Parts: sequence; C-alpha cells; structure tokens
Amino acid sequence: MEHHGQLTGNPNGLQSEIIIKIFARLPVKSVCRFKCVSKPWRSLLSHPSFVKVHFNKAIENEDVMHQRRTVILTAYEDKSLYSLHLDEFLNRNDAYLNNDHVDNVGEDDLVAATELAFVHSMHRETLVYLICHCNGLLLCQLDRWDLYLVNPATRESKILPRTPKPYRYSSLCGFGFDHSTDEHKVVCGRINRDHGIEFCVYTLETNYWRVIRQDFNCVSCDTRLGIHVNGDLHWLMNKGDHDEIHELPSTIMSLLLDKEEVREIPLPHEHAIDEDIHMIELGVFREWLCVIHYGCDDNGQTSYDFWVMKEHGVKESWTKMRVSIPLHDISHSGFCTKSHDLMVFDDRLVMYSFDEESSRDLSIRGVENIGSCLTVYLDSLVSLRNRPKTSSKKTSVKWQRRARKM
Repeated sequence: MEHHGQLTGNPNGLQSEIIIKIFARLPVKSVCRFKCVSKPWRSLLSHPSFVKVHFNKAIENEDVMHQRRTVILTAYEDKSLYSLHLDEFLNRNDAYLNNDHVDNVGEDDLVAATELAFVHSMHRETLVYLICHCNGLLLCQLDRWDLYLVNPATRESKILPRTPKPYRYSSLCGFGFDHSTDEHKVVCGRINRDHGIEFCVYTLETNYWRVIRQDFNCVSCDTRLGIHVNGDLHWLMNKGDHDEIHELPSTIMSLLLDKEEVREIPLPHEHAIDEDIHMIELGVFREWLCVIHYGCDDNGQTSYDFWVMKEHGVKESWTKMRVSIPLHDISHSGFCTKSHDLMVFDDRLVMYSFDEESSRDLSIRGVENIGSCLTVYLDSLVSLRNRPKTSSKKTSVKWQRRARKM
C-alpha cells in the first residue's frame, strides 16, 4: 500500500488523510454514491490508487472484511448465481456453530440467498457460466465461448476481445492478479505435445491479449481451471508418455503471473506409491494450495487423503489433514472463521471444525442442492473500463492533486 503522504499529497493535511481513511472503510455502494457529489470526488474515488487502498482495507481489517465478503454459489436446479452474507448470519446466530441439535431446522437456522440477477441480465438469451473470481471481479463464460468479466458491486460488465488463438471450453483457463504491476490477468492455454504449452494472456488494464509459449513437457491436463494461490495459477498435469494420457496426474504446473513463466510443484510423495488412488483434485484451503486423493480402502469403501501445502512451492511442507466425515466429494469453499471452515461435501455445505472434528450442516433458504461452483467474493471498486497507461510519476501527481481538492 502507498504511504499516506503519497495519498494526500500533504503529510500535514490531516483532514484529507482522515477523509480517505473513512472512505476506505465504506462499502462499495456507499463510495459509488459519494462519487456523485462532485467531479473532484468522482475522480479521486475512481483513481486506481484509492481502489487499491479501499480493497486492501478489507484484507487488513477483519471487521471490514466481514462487511464486504459474501459466498457466491450456483444452484443445481437452475444454474443461477446466488450470494450469501454468511458473516451476517453467523453474527445474528452466535450459538449456531455450538449447537449440536441439527434436527427440526427452523427459519432462523436458514441462510438467506440473494440471486445475482445482474450477472445474467445483459445476456438473457444465453447461458452464463461462472469460472472463477479475483479482486471482486467474476470471470464468466458465455455459451458461445466468449469470456465475460463482471463486477457485481459496481454493476460493470465487459465481454473480452477474442483470443488470438481459438481456445474452447476444454482449454486451460485462469484469472489472477499480478502484484508486481497491479494488473489483472486472464490466462487461456492449450497443450502442444511438440512445443510445450501455449498461453494467451489478457491484461485488463491494457485490454490486450499476448501469446507466450512455455517449454513444459506434459501430455494432458486434469484440471481446466487454474487455481489462484500466492499470486500464481496452478493446474494438475500428466507428464507421462503419450500412451499414458489417461493415467493420474503426476505433478502440479504453476504459472507465475509476474514473470509469466512456469515451474513444477511436486505432489505429496504418498501419491507416487499408492496404487489405490483413483482420482486427485486440486484446490485452495484457506491461503494454501491443497490436493485431495480419492481411493478405496481394504474393504472397497471410498476413502480420501486431504493435504495442504503450508509453505508454497516447498514439497516438504505438504501436511495431511484429518477429516472425519466419510464422504467421497469434499472441497474447501474459501470461507473460514476462527473456529470453522465452510466445506462442500457432495452437494451440501457444512461448517467444519478441524480442531474438534465436528460439523454443522448449513441450509440455504430456497436452494436445496448447490451446483459445482462455489467461491468467496469480496466487494471491490475495480473498474472494467479501459484506461490509458501512464507512468507511475504522472499517476502519483494527479492523485495528489485530487486529494488536496477534497
């Protein structure tokens, strides 16, 4: 984050500094209303420097984060997108997680869901698939293969330009933020067995696609969606021979968004010797990369191992987690409190305590079964409008002048 002197243009300008601090704590909708007060305010509150300060405030302050974050999911029945203000629900029902009586669920025990109709409103005649999110932006795909970015908080949306290469739904895809340049990057890729992997990288701030090629020896990819952790995108890859294309993935490929280079991250070593493993999934557990190994025990029952990488990129940091619920499909939602994590078991949500190995089902009013997509969304002011690239010096001068006019 930039220093307050850079934000206000005057280290002694206490009034401007306090105003900026107040604005940084406000919800996105409130900030958007203040943009209508005057042109200087609109210019200041739309500036990338303030947008960054506003977003980082939620990262730094737990109370602000709880006000802004929501859980976004798809309903299995109609594929619509819904948001859940889970923090608000848990605050109102502070005894919910400690109540072991789960029978006879009443209305007070149900989380209210709000449909995100705006995401679909611009494309009523086509299906919209949620792929992933980053910094308050949702990356979706239309059924005619167009990629579509939307900010539900500001109600801005944008269909991305077509990629230089004809990628399809089965191609590699990812969305992340490059902290070295403060740029949002959408990545599409495909495997060329003779020439490694070919990526198309779209940068939101330039509205431009670039093609990069990486010499990474692999024959297939088991995950289409790139998992965004530690500023990088990750996919499960198979490095076997061409005849082994249907074998289990053997490694994790990581694309570094700042250098736009790939590197290899080994899977937990037990995978290499366990012949009973039938499937491997890659995901995120809190701030860590995680993998889940599915297999069968000696009695033919489905079993799984749940691993997290406590130190990113370090093989020795893989740590096995204990999960007592014997279900075959488990993933982490990205939402957690000090005592519980929101987990997806099959098609239902569970608040799970890894310390006590106890759980509590989470019921959603109006949504019986959740779909395949679930993520945690944090409101932001990130704009989808094109803006010309300027030097950091010019940007800083303009930002200082606008702050002094407040």
